[in-house]
Amino acid sequence: MADSPPASLSITPRVRVVVLNFNGGDRLTRCLDALARTEWPVDALEIVVVDNASTDQSVTDAVALHPTTVVMRSASNVGFPANNLALGDLRNIAYVALVNNDAYVEPGWLLPLVDALDADASLGAVNPLVLFANESVPTINNAGNEVLTSGYGRDRAFGATTLEPYLSPADVFAWCGAAVLLRPAYLADVGLFDERFFLYYEDTDLSWRGRLRGWHYSCEPAAQVRHDHAASTGSGSPMQLFYTERNRLLMLVKCAPAAMVMGAVVRFPVSMLSYAVHGNMARARVHLRAFAGFVRLAMPMLRERRRIRGHSTVSDVAILALLTDA
Repeated sequence: MADSPPASLSITPRVRVVVLNFNGGDRLTRCLDALARTEWPVDALEIVVVDNASTDQSVTDAVALHPTTVVMRSASNVGFPANNLALGDLRNIAYVALVNNDAYVEPGWLLPLVDALDADASLGAVNPLVLFANESVPTINNAGNEVLTSGYGRDRAFGATTLEPYLSPADVFAWCGAAVLLRPAYLADVGLFDERFFLYYEDTDLSWRGRLRGWHYSCEPAAQVRHDHAASTGSGSPMQLFYTERNRLLMLVKCAPAAMVMGAVVRFPVSMLSYAVHGNMARARVHLRAFAGFVRLAMPMLRERRRIRGHSTVSDVAILALLTDA
């Protein structure tokens, strides 16, 4: 880490970086190794590992190499919302970053993100440009998140190998939790991660709740991070499919315009039936489980919807204008 403040800052903001871990193995050590090379003063950078009841030695091994790391432990694996353990008390913290244990920051990643938040008080969060970690040709994993008019969320610019269109700062509908710098005032206003989500869409849900309060977000490509995409759950695995399908509906019930919610809920059983008719019974069964899980949580989500929309300062028309055409 640098021994003096970056040149563009007269007083260096204190930043907390939160790394969520569950049986991360060598990935956690690699993540902390990269964070240790961050160009930021040691006394203004706090690294916190939130451990999700791991059963391996990943935390012990990583902290032995990085003894100044603060460790917070969850009594059980509560998924991505375990980050809340390190987000609840941010006194004396100017900004707080989330970095997945399978994400590896470049040394200069932090300053452009801090500069972006310093320059715009309405900016609740800013993402770096996230590239796939193991591609021989630089390939974008995420340049912020977007939500389609159909209600699906996706990584902006996913798979792009032509980087030039994404090398300027851009407003994005939502931020991605793989690597992000957050403003504590935004979290205090909007709240933390919904613990019922466990995995997937919890960042888009929190982003949408902020949009309804007038916050906005950006991607700052001068900051770059490498990411082992879906290293923990496996891309396209039954676990990933279950949580993405269930949580998308939960998020829409909480945040989306009513017509958008109804369309998504009505289409869901139709798509489930289509998988079954075409012989994809494994996918149909995952959809059935996801829909059953959604139904079990629908009433609490409707109560949340009333609360969220009761405090909204942004119209549905304005929100719809920010969505990407399906």
